[in-house]
Amino acid sequence: MAKIFFRLVLGGLAGKALGLLREVLLAALYGAGQVVAANRIALTATLIPINFFTADALSAGFLPLYVQYRQERPAMAHALYRTVHLLLAAFSLMLVVALLFGRHMWVGLLGPGLDAHTAGIAASMLGVAAVGVPFYVLYNLYTLVGLANDDVRLINLRASFQSIGLICATIAAYLSGHVALLAWGFTVPYIVLWCWGAYWIRRRGYLRVGDGAPVQVTDRAGAKLALSMFWRRLRPLLLIPVILQGSIAVERAVSSLLGVEVVAATEYARFVVDSCMALLAAPLGLAGLASFSKMKQSEVAGGLRRLIPPVLLVTVPLSLILCINSRGIVTVLYARGQFDDRAVDISSVMLLGFALGIWAQVLGYTFVKVLNARGANFQVAIVMALSFSVPMGLNLLLYRHWGAFTLGAAASVGGLLMFIASARWLAVLRFSLGLIVVLLPGVLAAIAAGYFLSGPGVLRLAASSAAILVVWMLYIAVVPQLRRTFLSSILERFKQSPTPVPQESAVAGK
Repeated sequence: MAKIFFRLVLGGLAGKALGLLREVLLAALYGAGQVVAANRIALTATLIPINFFTADALSAGFLPLYVQYRQERPAMAHALYRTVHLLLAAFSLMLVVALLFGRHMWVGLLGPGLDAHTAGIAASMLGVAAVGVPFYVLYNLYTLVGLANDDVRLINLRASFQSIGLICATIAAYLSGHVALLAWGFTVPYIVLWCWGAYWIRRRGYLRVGDGAPVQVTDRAGAKLALSMFWRRLRPLLLIPVILQGSIAVERAVSSLLGVEVVAATEYARFVVDSCMALLAAPLGLAGLASFSKMKQSEVAGGLRRLIPPVLLVTVPLSLILCINSRGIVTVLYARGQFDDRAVDISSVMLLGFALGIWAQVLGYTFVKVLNARGANFQVAIVMALSFSVPMGLNLLLYRHWGAFTLGAAASVGGLLMFIASARWLAVLRFSLGLIVVLLPGVLAAIAAGYFLSGPGVLRLAASSAAILVVWMLYIAVVPQLRRTFLSSILERFKQSPTPVPQESAVAGK
């Protein structure tokens, strides 16, 4: 798992660097106005129905079963791939038609607070983005086939290529004056990625076994059995996309009711937090899916106890830095060109809310993926229902009182609930809470040091961040329990890194 995780992180760094350039460029050219708000609504309108049907179907339904079949019954793995590929292709084509014909109504539901002009721009962008749906869906399937073979190249390529496409589209839209070109920054990259993904998995022979010949499954019974097992895995998760995508839709609708600036600023703030999630939570979760599914039941708790301390070591000070210096970070990243003081105010308040729960979101997401890997999808459904329905209610109840801060704070509450519930199912809640209690004095000391040095300007931002990190590391170093816990976990990781846990577990299983 360690090797896969670090390869995913290193690959994601290039994508996040390009993503930062994309967001900075978008902020400078368009600020937090109508064009950016329309673009956010259009992309959300495209991704919600995609993820509604495919996100958990692929990551939690397809991948663990495909990995299992590849080890035990390669012909069934190929039958599962072909069946899921056909279903996704048919679904995505139907979705394209639905989005094209219903784009005005869909935009109206997601952005009830938008004026007619902004809603019209969003609808035109949605029409362009809808064309990229089949390519987006099938490329995601190819990335998981690669991951099942310990190949993260396709996953790592996605973020960088998508950011390059969006950067080019932003420049083209600004120079030409045709703002709908922004949406081609989503569609064109995925057309190219789909072509490359289809070529790559065949070139690498991921659909071949044994003597290298493609596995042929002509028996309908084999395909029917593969689909039946896939459905059995997926069935407990059907409630998750309803709640998850409903939560995203409510968040977008609430932001539109608070103003177009809030719609645009949400993603500027989210980018900072999502970058941390993409570099930590997503690699941990995907690596966990590929490795914990191969572990024995008796090995899971021990693996998690080795994983939790290093994650907290990184995510807790990161959360503190983002919370205390939210305004300074937003100013340094975005405050230029069309990004005015009001945009800074809104984005920094939202970043504060989102950053409060980063540590819990990273751990919670990882734990959920471990539950998926162990086939505990019913428990996952309960965890996800709790962690997304509560924030949905908070957004609807409190947005008139807390304003833009509500969106970030509700997301942090959801992350905390995800962490608590999933840790409880995995029997590591007491261990995690005990570690957090011991860390609390260090958290308070780091907050005091960081707040004392915080202020406007890059130097104050750097000084505050450095103070938080120094105090945090000193506290861990002087507390014997923490020193032993963190050092033993890190040393264990280094010992395991030359030989990944998934391979060891697979050998042990044999």
